[in-house]
Parts: sequence; structure tokens; C-alpha cells
Amino acid sequence: MRARRIENEWLLLEALQQANPGRLQLTRHPDSFAITATHLPALLEAPANPANPGAAIHHTHHLRVTFPRYYPSMPVEVYLDTPVFHPNVHPDTGFVCLWTKHRIQTTLEQTLSQLQRVLNWTLLNTDPEHVMQPAALLWYQQPNIREHLPLASTPFVPVHAEAWQTAPPPLRRRLS
Repeated sequence: MRARRIENEWLLLEALQQANPGRLQLTRHPDSFAITATHLPALLEAPANPANPGAAIHHTHHLRVTFPRYYPSMPVEVYLDTPVFHPNVHPDTGFVCLWTKHRIQTTLEQTLSQLQRVLNWTLLNTDPEHVMQPAALLWYQQPNIREHLPLASTPFVPVHAEAWQTAPPPLRRRLS
């Protein structure tokens, strides 16, 4: 099941690459994918002037997506070669904390959607167990910072539109 799912994820990434010419470069390894993504703004450090972040913004990222032994029961892990300034990105390893709750159905297209929202600051998990850069969280909580976020970015053209929509919580029927 794991090998078939990884193969399907690769095919999905290739389709996403074709739908977004020049934005994704892909390399396949046995238990990981290397992705170079462009036009994906992220802060490398806290900008001195939040109204004009300028040089603090980095647009091209080299990602490493690794598949754990028990994938898809365990989520993929995403690492940035150049760690960015964000509470949910580890400053040394570049590990990106994308999920509070993993679902087996989550695809790499949805993972890239989550990553894009993390990098442009539209997705932020303030739960202490997910914060890896407390200084970034403190910076974000300063007055007037949020008016300069999110960073302007162009979403990827989706292969499956539902991957790029924030899903409402499922409705639960009350049993009586």
C-alpha cells in the first residue's frame, strides 16, 4: 500500500508541475521527493520595517518531503533547506509543522497548499507543542504586524480544486 500511494503522490506532483509551468522542479528518491518551488514568498527573518519587508523575503524554496515507514498512516514530513522565520518552522532543521491532526487521505497537493499558507502567514498554529520559533510568535503578536500580513503570493493552479479550499469541520449527527 505504501509503495502504491507514494507512486500516486508522484503522479499527482507531476500533474501539479504541468499545471504550474516553471514553478515546481521535482526529483524523486526512494523514500523522499525533492521539490524546488518558486514564487512562494516567506520571511527569512523578522523585517526591521514590517510595512516594507524587502530583503527579508525569500521566494524560492528547496523542499524535502520524506515518507515515514508507516506512510500513509503517518504524515509526510516536509523540510525547508533554508529555514524561514515562522513559528511553525524549526530554525535549525527546517522541519515544517503542518498538521494538528493527520488524515490518511491527505495528499501532497494538500500538503503544498498548507505549506503555502504557512509561508505567507495565513496559517499559524499557536499551540505551544507546534511552536518551534517562539521569537517569531512574539513578533507576530506585536501590534500592527498583522496589517502587513499575509505576504502576497500567487496560489498554485490546482489539479484537484478541493485541495486548495479550507474544509469546514464535518457535521456530526447527534444520536439519540
